[in-house]
Order: sequence, then structure tokens, then C-alpha cells
Amino acid sequence: MLTQSAHRWTHFIQKHQPEWDRLEELIRRCRSRRAGREELDELGHTYRRTAAHLAYAQTYFPDQPVVSYLNGLVGRAHQTIYATNAKGDLKEGLRFFTRRFPVLFHERAPFFLISLLLFAAGAGLSFGLTWVDPANANAFLPPGLAEVDPKGIQNGNQWDHAIVSGQIMTNNIRVAFLCFALGALLGVGTVWVLFMNGLLIGSLAALFHRAGEAYSFWAYIWPHGVIELAAIFIAGAAGLSLAYAFWVPGELTRLESFKREGKVTVQLVLGVIPMFIVAGLIEGFITPAPWPLWTKYGIALATLTALFLYFGRPAFVLVRRRSHAPLVR
Repeated sequence: MLTQSAHRWTHFIQKHQPEWDRLEELIRRCRSRRAGREELDELGHTYRRTAAHLAYAQTYFPDQPVVSYLNGLVGRAHQTIYATNAKGDLKEGLRFFTRRFPVLFHERAPFFLISLLLFAAGAGLSFGLTWVDPANANAFLPPGLAEVDPKGIQNGNQWDHAIVSGQIMTNNIRVAFLCFALGALLGVGTVWVLFMNGLLIGSLAALFHRAGEAYSFWAYIWPHGVIELAAIFIAGAAGLSLAYAFWVPGELTRLESFKREGKVTVQLVLGVIPMFIVAGLIEGFITPAPWPLWTKYGIALATLTALFLYFGRPAFVLVRRRSHAPLVR
């Protein structure tokens, strides 16, 4: 006759074996990529129940083979679930950057143009004032930058590429988040950040233009600047769009409109982070490289073309659909 303990673990195995067999089957289907959405959900539920069975067996039958079996089964299920989730997250991330992000940009392109114009207004103002009197640069540039020697732009000073690239990425990501976050101040903060950044670049450009170093200056700015400025303008567009949702809520309440737009525009800000990473790498490694200046203009043109094709794709798709739409008579 079986002892009471043996009877308990035998009954335990007989009761739950079908569920464990089902978990084995679900693991095989997931690893062979034949599992559907319902089976993925079932895998999670069955895994959790089997993990509870393992805890029970470790408590009451620690010396029985069933403990080793369940430990292996739960381990394989855990690995399968998280491997599946990781693949799903990667696929979703790729879908966001290849489809969703350009569409979000296209939908808020007017705010992008407003961001660009605000930046250009600040740049134009400071450029004109600095051109008339270089001493005015002290009002627009950080301490020490107004005394920069335009003739020394090509001296070839050694850069710590890793440090410079990291600092650039950190600063520009901070500016982008400011542009977006200050949209919560009804857009005033976003307008201010864009205008102030325009003042800085405009005044600095005027110093180099006055010194006859315009060609060199822009050769060192545009390779990374095209992507960098585009990213800042997109973040600014997100902030302005957020403010617009508050001021013009439509049929929603101001708070509901603001919250709904915030959930969308925050995706724009997350989307520009890889742009800043690319811009930082270019500025840290390519900008200071001792290459002919025309090659740097070529890189700038290549990045501009890539951005145009990437963000212009939703517009191209829309035009193509309209051109193939049947005529309504």
C-alpha cells in the first residue's frame, strides 16, 4: 500500500499532468512560430499555474523527481515567454520607426514649419545685430563663445571624440525635451527655447561671416546640423501641437484634448532620440575630421536627402493613393 505522502504526490501528478502536457505543447508551438495570439495568452496563464505547482511540490515533495521535472518545464516556459516578448517588442519598435513616426510627423508638419520659422526669426535677428556690431554677440552667446577666433576653425585641435559626442547628444536631447515639455506652458516656453537657440546660431554665424570664414563655418555646422535641427524642430512641433490642443480643443474639454494630444506627441519626442544620436556621432567624429570641406557639404546634402525621403514617404503614399482613386461622376 502507498503511504499517505506517496498517495498525495501521485494524486498531485495525475491531477495536473494534462496541464503540464499542454504547457509542453504550447512551448513547442511558440518556438516553431505556429502559436496564435490566444495560445500566447494561454501560455502565460499555464506558465503561472505551473510555477505555483512547482512551489507546492518543492514544499511538500522536495525529494521527488516531479520537482526536477517542473523546474525544467517552468524554466523553458519562462525563456519562451520572454524571448517571444522581446521579438514582439523589437518588431513593434521597427514598425514605429518605419511607419508610425513619419506619419506622426506628416500629420503635424505645419507645427514643424512654425518651429523652423521661430528659429529662423531668432537667427535672423541676432545675425543682423551682430553683423552691424560684433559687440552685440555678447548678448546672444554664452560667456567665452563671443571671443571665438573664426580664423582658428581649421586649426585641427584634437578632440576627445567620445566625450564630445556624448556631451552633444546629452545637450541636444535636453533641448528637445524642453521644447516639448514647455509646450505644457501653453506654448510660451517652446516658442522661447526655439527663438533663443536661433539667436545663438545666428550671432555665431555672423562672427564667421564678418571674418570671411562663412564657407568653413557652415562646412562644420551642416553635416550634423541638418539632422540636429530637424530633430529640434520636430520636438518643437510636438510642444506647439500640445499647446494648440489646449487652446483649440474642438468638441473635447481642454483637459481631455490636452491629455489625448500629449499621448501622441510624446511619441514624436521619443522618435527624435535616434536622430540626436546620429547627429552627435557625426559631430563628434566627422565634423572635426581633416577632410576637404566639400566632402562635409556632401555629407550634409546626403543627410538632407535621407530625411526628405524618410519623412516625405507618407505624403508620397497619399499622393499615390489619390492618383489611383476612381473618379466620382
